[in-house]
Amino acid sequence: MGVATQVAVEQRAVDAMVPSRTVRPETTDELAAIITAADHAREAVVLWGGGTRMGVGDPPDRYDIAVDLTGLSGVVEHSPADLVCTVRAGTTLAELASALGASGQRWPVEAASPERATVGGTIAGAAAGPSRLRYQHPRDWIIGCTAVLGDGTITHAGGRVVKNVTGYDLTRLYSGSYGTLVALAEITLKLMALPDRTVTLRATVTNVSAALRVAAELRAMHLPLDALAIVTGAAAERCGDPRTSVFIRVSGPDAAVDRVARVVRESTDAADTDATIWHTIASVPAEMERVARAGWPGGHEPPDGLALSDAVIYPDSGIAFLLGATAPNEFARMRASAEAADGTLVVERADAAFKAAVGGAWGRSRVPGAIARALKQKFDPHGVLAPGRIPLASSS
Repeated sequence: MGVATQVAVEQRAVDAMVPSRTVRPETTDELAAIITAADHAREAVVLWGGGTRMGVGDPPDRYDIAVDLTGLSGVVEHSPADLVCTVRAGTTLAELASALGASGQRWPVEAASPERATVGGTIAGAAAGPSRLRYQHPRDWIIGCTAVLGDGTITHAGGRVVKNVTGYDLTRLYSGSYGTLVALAEITLKLMALPDRTVTLRATVTNVSAALRVAAELRAMHLPLDALAIVTGAAAERCGDPRTSVFIRVSGPDAAVDRVARVVRESTDAADTDATIWHTIASVPAEMERVARAGWPGGHEPPDGLALSDAVIYPDSGIAFLLGATAPNEFARMRASAEAADGTLVVERADAAFKAAVGGAWGRSRVPGAIARALKQKFDPHGVLAPGRIPLASSS
């Protein structure tokens, strides 16, 4: 069948759990055959892309097979006139950007380590990055997909044209399911034209409070910003200056960029900087040993009590990656504060002992348990796909 390119199983450990074997399918049919066999044998499967989001989630209840999806790569079909393309799930974001750039187009989703992050993993892991401000969630840029259910059934959702709105949009359900419901094989994406021009500016401030004030002032001006980020502590150091900084990106037609950038410079004393800094900003959370992701309603101030002195913050998107090595009791206090403000605090990267000490990676679920279990039963009846990684989705 040509599926068993072996990789050292230790490289596919999840929270110190090591699979018995790893396989690398190169077609959708091979992927379906692997999952079908695992379902029959009641073996647990964990799906891998570039590995940038594998720290998210609780340890799996069982872990028998690592399925490396990077063999499913490449653009299947690209229709520049329709601003649509279909890609295999293991295609990296860097590969996709290179393929689309030749036609002056892009998929406007940014994530950590684009040279490793795959399209399927970015969607399944609901990756957050600078593009969230203007372009929202990765799921908003998906038209349809081909996916394999937990029993090996190949399914199709959505379509290959932007006008397809038939039935329930399952692609939105799959986004953020972390490989617990289906294995994505191919995805049809909505695209955008590359902007005529992009300008990145950096304003240094005294502390986080001052940075949040700058962000609030920019928000009050209703400027069409492309991205907005605050970096503090280790994140600021990695961006070349240990001072707390606000990064602003403006893109679009030349005249509009000139006008908006001028307003930003005058209101914030920001100076132009290299646009490649956004790669660093997006990737810092994937490079630290312990990271938590805070979330709160977009457009509001962060919940009180979050440790924002060492963080990457997307203030208007309501997202912050906390980079400090917080003790479990302090983390629990912050989680309670975030949840009381209708927010979340999720463990992005930490060892299994820390996850256990804080009551699990996820905190309070926003999905009723009965619904989560019903979905798991429907899409993965025997609990083959990453059992226990999202506890409420477990069939056990």
